[in-house]
Amino acid sequence: MKYYDMITIPDLGSKAVFESIKNAEDIVLKDEYKRRQMGIDFYYNRDIKRYVQDYFPGTSLSQIPVLELGKIVSRFARARMMLYKAPAKRFVGGELAEEYLSYTHHLNSSSRIASELAWLLGTIHIKSVWNERKQKIEYHILPNVREYYYDGEMEPYGYSYERGKNARGDREFVFWSEARDGEPGMHFLYDINGRVYPIQGNPEMINPYQSNPISRIMFPYDAMDVTVASLHSSIAFTEVMLATRYQMGSPVITGIDQEVPNLKWGVDRLISLPEGSSMSFVSPPSNINQMISGVKELLNVTGQNHALSIRWGEQGQIPSGQALKILNMENLESRESDIPMFQDFEEERYMIDRNIIEVHTGKALDESFAVDFSESDYPEEWNVQKDRLQFMLDNGLMDKKELYREFNKDITDEELEQRLEELEPEVEEPQAPTSPLVSALQRG
Repeated sequence: MKYYDMITIPDLGSKAVFESIKNAEDIVLKDEYKRRQMGIDFYYNRDIKRYVQDYFPGTSLSQIPVLELGKIVSRFARARMMLYKAPAKRFVGGELAEEYLSYTHHLNSSSRIASELAWLLGTIHIKSVWNERKQKIEYHILPNVREYYYDGEMEPYGYSYERGKNARGDREFVFWSEARDGEPGMHFLYDINGRVYPIQGNPEMINPYQSNPISRIMFPYDAMDVTVASLHSSIAFTEVMLATRYQMGSPVITGIDQEVPNLKWGVDRLISLPEGSSMSFVSPPSNINQMISGVKELLNVTGQNHALSIRWGEQGQIPSGQALKILNMENLESRESDIPMFQDFEEERYMIDRNIIEVHTGKALDESFAVDFSESDYPEEWNVQKDRLQFMLDNGLMDKKELYREFNKDITDEELEQRLEELEPEVEEPQAPTSPLVSALQRG
């Protein structure tokens, strides 16, 4: 976290907490929140036009639509964050966490999005929310969260985040804190003016879980240069579209001292000019290819800053899986360094989820938790893949069930058993050995 998100409170009494949140707005840097919001908008490829149009004064954008290239950001993020490309395997009490997962909703997809946004923004928070109707935990990604620290401690005591505007039209925030040193955890609302009031159904403003339902992912840096590169690309390609439109030229009329009334021109019109005047067309210099090359170079350099290799769809031989591994070796090393951080995140979130499940269902899951992230999968040539799978079968590293799932990942256990039974060859009844003479007689 950066300093502007960290708020220190002198003691854990409610009066001190209320005073801390009242002063929180004074120390939050608004520009940083705008910066993070731009990253989020580009990641989801939404409302890019409002960022681009600031660089086109006048009426130039009335000629063409803005070219919005926000998806560049999500593609960079997806290429960099590889831990959740395939669902992670989670274990509770040493066994696959089937019971725990039955209480979760879209856990893997939420984890993937959270990991990509954490890389982009540097920090992201995820709130575990119990859905009473579904009897499951949903995951809400919180892009802008303030952390409250008890003086001298390194772990957050509480969190707050904005949830919209209240009935008075004031910005409204949610506050959570954990039970600490004999003081109960708190949960309430407050507005931009520091007024504190309870959430409906919780007049005492007590945290029902007594621990914070919010987990976080923290990178030592952010990747906002990717967002800036995407903005530059959107601006540049919008310029390219404008230049393309104006290649047909702009009309220039000479020999007229004043504006000619009702002068209209077009491909379907005959132009009539006063005697002594003339009309010509002026086209801007054509440097479109240079502009496109400049955008490519910008994205290449940005990708290299994050150990990413960009392919532009050039013609030629498609690289093999091994070649792709070599090209992305630095990114693979980054993936390995990400694992300890995300193991901590997964464990923190599990303990939060475990507590929520116990409060709402009375079910106490085992405290032991582990996660195993799938290896990065690169395409293999068929002969390489066949040799690898045969080796694993021959050496007991894979059984027939696992082999079948390699090519049918969505098959159910029942369907798999049935299919394997169908593929099992019929065993013929053994026959008594016969002598060569008897065999010859039988043939004759």
